[in-house]
Amino acid sequence: MAERHRSKDGSRETEEIIGEAADISQKGREGGDIERRVATRDEEKRAKEKPAGVTRVTGQDSRETGNAPEEDT
Repeated sequence: MAERHRSKDGSRETEEIIGEAADISQKGREGGDIERRVATRDEEKRAKEKPAGVTRVTGQDSRETGNAPEEDT
């Protein structure tokens, strides 16, 4: 295995080569009520089912959070 040598000037070249750390790709429960509700349901689903599949927003989520689209009456 190759020997690793420390820099004599104390610089850290790893960050220059690799770049900055990437942001988290998943939002989780961050956001509004609908996102929180769906994320919670998805976590529960993934804990119980293998493979869990896709968890989608339902009309019930929209109605219960007050974000339902306006209906023409």
